[in-house]
Amino acid sequence: MLSVIVPVYNVENVLKRCLNSLRFQSYRNLEFILINEGSTDMSGAICDRFARVDSRFKVFHKNVRDHSEALNIGLLSAKGEYISFIDPMDRIDGLIFEKLLLTIIKTKADIVIANYGEELDQDDKELKEPLSNIIWTKETALNNIVDHFRLKSFLCNKLFSIDLFRVDPVLEFNSTLGIFGDLLMCVQCILKSNKIIYDPNLQYHYIGYRHNTFFNGITKERLSGPKALMEIIDLTKQLDNFDVSSLKDIYVNYSIQLLMQLLNEKNQTYHQIEEVKRNLYRFSINELNSLNVKMSCIIARRMSIVYHNFWKMRNRPLD
Repeated sequence: MLSVIVPVYNVENVLKRCLNSLRFQSYRNLEFILINEGSTDMSGAICDRFARVDSRFKVFHKNVRDHSEALNIGLLSAKGEYISFIDPMDRIDGLIFEKLLLTIIKTKADIVIANYGEELDQDDKELKEPLSNIIWTKETALNNIVDHFRLKSFLCNKLFSIDLFRVDPVLEFNSTLGIFGDLLMCVQCILKSNKIIYDPNLQYHYIGYRHNTFFNGITKERLSGPKALMEIIDLTKQLDNFDVSSLKDIYVNYSIQLLMQLLNEKNQTYHQIEEVKRNLYRFSINELNSLNVKMSCIIARRMSIVYHNFWKMRNRPLD
């Protein structure tokens, strides 16, 4: 059996389409674990309606503290040998689970990673080009995650063996990291894996324009990004063929962007600004790879207000 975990919070406008895409998958031996995170719209009722017509849907109504707690409830409830995660705002192909499951069984892999298409607006078109699966080393998988770094769930285009979560050391989502806990969990699973397969054929569709609210303003989740990245740096710095300086570049660049956005807030929070400024001194300039990140870090350290003025000009909307 394959268990699919779907965290649900106030997504009534897109939820039916997502759940129907799960219900009519070509592979049938599935259980769908819907974690309603205290939705205030009709999302909970929609989940219950699907559970009444299809017994594979299991609904948990929980007033959880955060996204990670919901995912941990799903992990504890899963009965399948394999597990996948779906964001209800995105969409998936009808054959995705059949293909990924056949691959993970045939290759005896611990993780199968599907390619994804990032649809930034409603007019984006997908391009399909059948290609062969590729065996990835841990280092290759980590490098590709770094290369495709996005502020989105890093779990939803993957199929995992449940043993990655339940065999010692047991893995749980970090409740202090929000969506960045997804990235940390993905890294932990990769490091624990013996075999990773990449399927380059487009199967998971990340709907960027539906996730825009995450990018608007400063949130607790966004502020947790540097902490998650530091944990990942600590986990990966001992790998022989992985250039951890690329992660340090991401850490510094992300901290600079956070600082600029904090300085742009009308009601600025002094302690948050000072905390993010300290992130810029976490590594020496020589520990960074990118010349652009090095120069940006030097300027943001010494002249953050000047850098902020240039940042505002660069990000000013066109008339």
